[in-house]
Amino acid sequence: MNQDKYVHGMDWADTDFSLSILSNYRKYQYSLISKYIGKIILEVGSGDRGFTYLLAKSSNNFEKILSIEPSQILFSSYNNKYSFPDNVKFQEIDLFDLHVDNSVCFDTIIFIHVLEHIEKDREALYKAYELLQPNGYVLIEVPALQFLFSPHDKLLGHYRRYTKRTLKAIIDPDKFVIEDIWYQDPLGILGSLYYFKFKKIELKSEIGLDLVKNQGKIYDKYLVPLQSFIGKYIRLPFGLNLTAVLKKVA
Repeated sequence: MNQDKYVHGMDWADTDFSLSILSNYRKYQYSLISKYIGKIILEVGSGDRGFTYLLAKSSNNFEKILSIEPSQILFSSYNNKYSFPDNVKFQEIDLFDLHVDNSVCFDTIIFIHVLEHIEKDREALYKAYELLQPNGYVLIEVPALQFLFSPHDKLLGHYRRYTKRTLKAIIDPDKFVIEDIWYQDPLGILGSLYYFKFKKIELKSEIGLDLVKNQGKIYDKYLVPLQSFIGKYIRLPFGLNLTAVLKKVA
């Protein structure tokens, strides 16, 4: 694929590459935020539309999902990858250019591995506040721990990785209450350190694709269910990713 100012290395898998080998991880991501998902949903960053598909398939009685993607390349490349019901819409637009009439404001805004791609992340949350109904939720997942920042992050166009402290620092307490914030995927730190920090493997390479197909398959089949089970009872003070649930101040 060609590049645009948004896509960076996020086109590491071609349109025929199936991320179904990471199906447990997708479901795990969804399970972390599912109880907060409402009926009128904005997903920021469609990407390959895999999470959108899971969202539409798993969310009960949603009225509307609007999924936006600023990259023309990603928007067009994955346009026909899945089949969606009529109440799931896609729009090629930057979050900062989106304007919604107050009568159709969202009750849920989802950023799944998106904030790290936005240079002005604080302003992105301000924009989410404008688009959100009173008492609505912003649901966030971001890569965690800045010491893990690697050539892999740079390739994907990440400006940063987060800790609880740095994520909390961009959340205006006059606009949002932090309902919950926690780390997950502690075992993933080991793989990230070894493959991306030390060996500097890029997913946008033959070695990187083999890594996802082989080690990624093992990780998804065995380690993700194990961590999902453990996470129901124990939260560790570190992890590969960080999830936050914000509620708009009424």
